[in-house]
Amino acid sequence: MISFTSVYPVNVDGKGRVVLPAPFKKEMGDALEVVYVVEKDIYDKCLNVYPLSAWRRKVDKLRQRVNMDDPLHSKMLSRYFEEVVKVNMADNGRLNVPNEMLDYAGIGKEAIFAGQGERMRLWEPARHEASRISDEDFVRLYKELLGGPADSF
Repeated sequence: MISFTSVYPVNVDGKGRVVLPAPFKKEMGDALEVVYVVEKDIYDKCLNVYPLSAWRRKVDKLRQRVNMDDPLHSKMLSRYFEEVVKVNMADNGRLNVPNEMLDYAGIGKEAIFAGQGERMRLWEPARHEASRISDEDFVRLYKELLGGPADSF
């Protein structure tokens, strides 16, 4: 299974094109995909970028929890899928992110790709730094959510 890790600064050209960091491409290895899904994050002003296979797994989980025939669920699903775009990766590893998505995240000429397991997050650098939790909160949440040291789960 793919597990994107670490943080990489990248440049964004005037047409909204950004190159996937080499370590992310290497992580995918032979499973390197051509189609990626870019999603506006609903909690942070950043973009979530998924290889298509990972996004399909997310959508499968979503479908298990939501009833398309319920009017309120249907409206939420409509909004969710309106906030998502599929993009193709060029041969050189470049993704063309729509300007509307970049504007949402406040991304200009510089950005940060941050790994988050099966997805990557694309941030405006200052927003990325501001979003990071303190060391104390990290330790507290780690214990609260996972019960202690990494070797205990």
